[in-house]
Amino acid sequence: MKTTAAQEREKQAKLKSLRKELDQEIQEQLEETRAAESLVETQKFQSEPLREEDLRDPAKAKQIVEALIFASSKPLTVSEIRKVTKVLTAGQIEKIAAELKADYQSTGRSFELLEIAGGYEISTKKEWAPWILKIELQRKARQATQSALETLAILAYKQPLTRAEIEALRGVDTSGVLNTLMEKNFIRIVGKKEVPGRPFMYGTTGKFLEHFGLKALQDLPSIEEIRQIVDSSVKKDELMGTKKIVDIPQDGNGAVSAEAPASNESEGTASHGPEPTAQEN
Repeated sequence: MKTTAAQEREKQAKLKSLRKELDQEIQEQLEETRAAESLVETQKFQSEPLREEDLRDPAKAKQIVEALIFASSKPLTVSEIRKVTKVLTAGQIEKIAAELKADYQSTGRSFELLEIAGGYEISTKKEWAPWILKIELQRKARQATQSALETLAILAYKQPLTRAEIEALRGVDTSGVLNTLMEKNFIRIVGKKEVPGRPFMYGTTGKFLEHFGLKALQDLPSIEEIRQIVDSSVKKDELMGTKKIVDIPQDGNGAVSAEAPASNESEGTASHGPEPTAQEN
């Protein structure tokens, strides 16, 4: 009786293990199918079909593993690489990683292959960190400047506003931008709004007027003036990025000729509505 119970437990354990393997295999196939369908739908690029024989060529296998590690946003483990390649063994992958590491060192590249968190990652060398930091600071400075200008523009035309009202218009958090603008003395707290919580209300300062060469807020250009400037300086077709799809024949009086093809949505001809106009933000 004990032998029968033990055999039954062993049988159940094997069935459970088999189901787990099948579930994992099905999940991987579904993920591959979804990824392939996504690439086809977006049509971002055309790729050649995967060929396992490429992995039997040491040179191509090395390039494939390098591409996988390079494209990964996190350290790529040997098991993850094996799931993709299927043909390569753990030993072969580790050998390729060692060769890549040696190649980068011997050619004096600015990056190296590191083993991090149980996986492989291609990273720039520490000595180039100051240069990378410099360009990152420039990027963040541009973003900060753009955010500050957007916030100032909103306040200039619609002040006084609370932080929540500014964020509702911009669609992003503005706490950091508001603090920076207050430190620079471009905006100030002008009161509290009579609503639950009584949040602070912000407005521009005299330094804001001085910086932009304004005597008063009334000197700001109106929305209509800004629209006229844009319309006069940029061609509408270029601004909207529109293109003429079909040439419609016309008679001498400018009317559409009877020979012009009729619009038929069922035959794939797009129906175009009126041209969009600039909206006041």
